[in-house]
Amino acid sequence: MARYCEAMSKENIEIVHQVFDAFSRGDFDGVLRLCDENIVITQPRELLDAPASQQHGHAGVLEAFAIWPEQWEDYRVESVEVLADPADLVVVASRQSGRGRQSGLEVTMEFTFLFTVQGAKITRWRLFVDRAEALEAAGLSG
Repeated sequence: MARYCEAMSKENIEIVHQVFDAFSRGDFDGVLRLCDENIVITQPRELLDAPASQQHGHAGVLEAFAIWPEQWEDYRVESVEVLADPADLVVVASRQSGRGRQSGLEVTMEFTFLFTVQGAKITRWRLFVDRAEALEAAGLSG
């Protein structure tokens, strides 16, 4: 169950929740409907086996999705805390878990997402390993 801050854009939060729900159902078309066609996805280089840390457009969204779940069995993402900012930003602290496809080991990881929502579409989707970095990028740190 996610916790929410009081001052947030409920519309933007709902869009982000719809993306997480669609992803959890494996409804990638549903995810893409909520993403701008020129979306930019940024992932931390230290987590990728690929040289690129950014993906672009709907094809980039699908590429980004392929990086994570294909490495896991029983892959799950749970939002733990959601914060929003009047400047169209939504921060989601998440817990991701699964069993390594090759190792069979159960793994739980915490990541923080920073979404930019404009015109009822996600235009930027950033993934952070460090929650404090995500909050700083959103202008929400002390």
